[in-house]
Amino acid sequence: MRIIVKVTFLAISVFAIIGTIVASQTSLFFSIILDDGYNGKVESNIFMRMVAAENHYFSQNLEADGENLLSNVIKVATNINIKDVRSLIYDEIPGLYSMTSEIIVAGEGADFTNLPIESSPPLEELLKDREVNEDSLGEIKDRSPNPPVERPEKNTVFIYHSHNRESFNPHLKDSGQTSNVQHKEVNVTMVGERLGNKLLEHGIGTVVDKTDIATILNKRGWKFGKSYEASREVVVEALAENDDYVYLLDIHRDSAPRKSTTTTINGETYARLYFVIGASHPNYKENEKFANELHQKLEEKYPGLSKGVYKKSKAGGNNGIYNQDLSPNSVVIEIGGVDNTLDELYNTADVLAEVFAEYYWQNSDALEVSGTGEK
Repeated sequence: MRIIVKVTFLAISVFAIIGTIVASQTSLFFSIILDDGYNGKVESNIFMRMVAAENHYFSQNLEADGENLLSNVIKVATNINIKDVRSLIYDEIPGLYSMTSEIIVAGEGADFTNLPIESSPPLEELLKDREVNEDSLGEIKDRSPNPPVERPEKNTVFIYHSHNRESFNPHLKDSGQTSNVQHKEVNVTMVGERLGNKLLEHGIGTVVDKTDIATILNKRGWKFGKSYEASREVVVEALAENDDYVYLLDIHRDSAPRKSTTTTINGETYARLYFVIGASHPNYKENEKFANELHQKLEEKYPGLSKGVYKKSKAGGNNGIYNQDLSPNSVVIEIGGVDNTLDELYNTADVLAEVFAEYYWQNSDALEVSGTGEK
């Protein structure tokens, strides 16, 4: 009798577990089927790994993703990623699933407790005319360096700003909430311009676009989430006008507090930066490689400056592409945060230009051989 009771209890428990999983309506469970159209690729990859386990000939075309077959099977069956502790509690904490950034390469102090924060202000706040703290601007050294008189023959770098009005608390009066730190003139485009001029000093042909994306959104009645659609038009037009562009850099600033976005190196204060890769297009691995190499070079010369490389898909409402399907050398670079000063941001732009120039000239021969950098 006791055996029958135990067997019955075990059967009920198993059915209860299976029923709970099947009945789950969270995006966590069903994302393996519905997410972005790329889960078919995941499942086929797992199938190929199973085939390759029997016939090693098929393993030559598999991507080295660092996960074994068991990990992938668990992910398909339960959507639990054994490398990501968050996946165990997505169902328990409302809204956690939207925090879908994946750390590809972690910089100093970077983990899932301090993921990057992206603000999403209402359009009326984005367009509000805020007062500038003029005294703070007067203290900034060499705010806008002049580009060299002789420009390079070709422009190969295009810098733009999908969230062009992102500004900084030290330079605004009464900006209020973090998402409201926006300004039509004193904003992240000044950092992009600084970076562009420094790249020109290193002999790299660079164009900095300062299109007011907020105005485009307002004219079309679009919400802030459409920013990347608006900036995509800018990038596509630029590529149509100049087929020498190789690198597309979308410059932003983070919404995280100062302690997370600031570091001191050799007595100089810098705004920390990080790279964002959009994973919702087939060729994102090329962008990921590009960002990883820049991160590693920064780590070698300026340890702690880079917070790492993060990957985002369309899950949780992210854009998931960020125009990076337009070039294998495209990336979002978040420099500093709402509490950083332009001095700190310029310090970072200067060393980023220095490191980027090293990367650029080391790879320039390969670009010409491939035909990318030469007509």
